Amino acid sequence: MKPRRIIDVSKNDSLREAARHLADDDIGALAVFDATGPAGVLSERDLARAIADDADLDRTPVEEYMTLSPVKVSATSGVGDAIAKLNEYGVRHLLVDEDGEIIGMISMRDIMSLLGTNWPEL
Repeated sequence: MKPRRIIDVSKNDSLREAARHLADDDIGALAVFDATGPAGVLSERDLARAIADDADLDRTPVEEYMTLSPVKVSATSGVGDAIAKLNEYGVRHLLVDEDGEIIGMISMRDIMSLLGTNWPEL
């Protein structure tokens, strides 16, 4: 399983800065780090919740809307393990860990792409 390069923000960055990263890098989520390591994930859904709450995107820090306790999967895990974690935790993005270091992120979309389009028509 090959993760995408990690795009990250600080938990103190503004929601607008985070939104710019999502748009510029055409991704659905950002890893959020603090001094101790991964602190959370900020997804498009989290950003939509902030907008619905009328949060000030320039003054509200990422940490107020990020999803805490990011779910991780090992870089040596198979696709089945990643799918199981996505389902178990109800998330769409997993941080990829290799020897205690976050090396990337994999999304539900990435996994669907790996599975290909050989699905029977519904």
